[in-house]
Amino acid sequence: MQQVPDKDRPEMNVPPGQAAPAGEVYTHDEWNILAETPVKVCRAIIAVSPSSPIGATREVMAMRNAFKETIQGAQAPVLQKLSKNLQQQETVQALWENVGHAFSDRRDAANARQIAITACQQALALLRRIPASEARSYKEFVYNTAMKVAGAAREGSASQPISDAEQSLLNEVSTALEMPLAH
Repeated sequence: MQQVPDKDRPEMNVPPGQAAPAGEVYTHDEWNILAETPVKVCRAIIAVSPSSPIGATREVMAMRNAFKETIQGAQAPVLQKLSKNLQQQETVQALWENVGHAFSDRRDAANARQIAITACQQALALLRRIPASEARSYKEFVYNTAMKVAGAAREGSASQPISDAEQSLLNEVSTALEMPLAH
């Protein structure tokens, strides 16, 4: 497994202590990687193109709404398990406490970006253990959530709702997850 660039910053490892669902093909640590990756990617999106406090709130709400949509409509087994995990009060509390750190990530956007890409690479390695269609659903969830966060606040012009920095990171996420590039 790769070295995680945030090993000395425990507040970057989110949410703590999630247990792997019963009967899961992953260890607890591996399940944490899958559970944390969407949050780390969204935190990086928020960090690479800082917006106003209102814009940042919109981005956090976009992430929250995307997670809710996944909980309500999950079809792939990996997303159903993630959804069940996200419905646990301890997980929800840890998740939203962690999202608050997104504002401090702005001071080190390069680190937040590297953490997100590393998380995607680690998740990709784990996704090779499940059926391709299930892995694709997880990748799409991560990417689509990040896109919703990127488009929630307008850092660019009205004709360009996603900033160049956000689009660059979305492209890196897509590459790290071995998805077609979005433009």
